[in-house]
Amino acid sequence: MAKKRFPYLLGHAEIAFLYGVERQTSQLWKTRGVLGEPDVVISGNPYWLLPTVLGLSEDGNREFDAQRLKEYKAGIDGGYEVSDVAELPDIVGLKEIPWVFGKKYMDVYQWRVRRSFASEDAVISGSPLWLLDTVLEDAEQRGRATVQDGIDRIRAGEREQIKPRGRKPPVEPKPTPPPLPEARTFMPGEHTVEDVAAFAAELLNSGFSMTVRPKR
Repeated sequence: MAKKRFPYLLGHAEIAFLYGVERQTSQLWKTRGVLGEPDVVISGNPYWLLPTVLGLSEDGNREFDAQRLKEYKAGIDGGYEVSDVAELPDIVGLKEIPWVFGKKYMDVYQWRVRRSFASEDAVISGSPLWLLDTVLEDAEQRGRATVQDGIDRIRAGEREQIKPRGRKPPVEPKPTPPPLPEARTFMPGEHTVEDVAAFAAELLNSGFSMTVRPKR
C-alpha cells in the first residue's frame, strides 16, 4: 500500500526537539499555559499543528532550531503543513482502530504483532498513527469486516481523550466523624463493675473502639 500524505503533527517529544529542551519542559509549557490546549487528541495523546508550535517563538523568549525543523519534516513521509484543525484528515491511533472493526484493543495489537495490519503512516512522540483511509483500504484488501457506527464516530471527530492523572475526587464528601466522648476515670470504691460495663457498652454501640489501660 502506497504511503499517503500525512500532516505535520507534533507531540511533546517533537516540540522539545525543535526547541532544544527536555520533554518535561514542553509539558511544563502546557501546564503554565505557554503552550495552549492541543489542537487534536488521538488515542489519549495530545498533538499540535506545526504553525501552533512555531508560534511559541513569537514572543522572543524561545526560538526553534531551523536545522531541527528540517530534520523533523524529513521524518514525516509525505508530510505537509496544516494551519487549521478543520483541514486535518481523519487520523486514528491504537485506541480508535478497534472501533472500526468492533474489536478489542488486544485484537488489533495482535494483528500488528503478526504483521497482518497496515504499517502506521507516522509515529509521533512514540505513538503510531494512521490515516483512517489507510485502515479502511487495508481492511478491504484483507477482507476484514468493518463497523459503520465506529467509522461514523471517527469521522464525526470522536477520539479517545486524555485521562486525568491522579486519584479521582470522591463523588460525595465523606461525612464528618462524630466527636469522641470525654474520657472517664473509674476508681475502686467509687464506681462499680456495672458502671464500667455500661460506659464500655455505650462506646461500642456508638461505633467507637477503646483501649483499657489499668492504673494504680
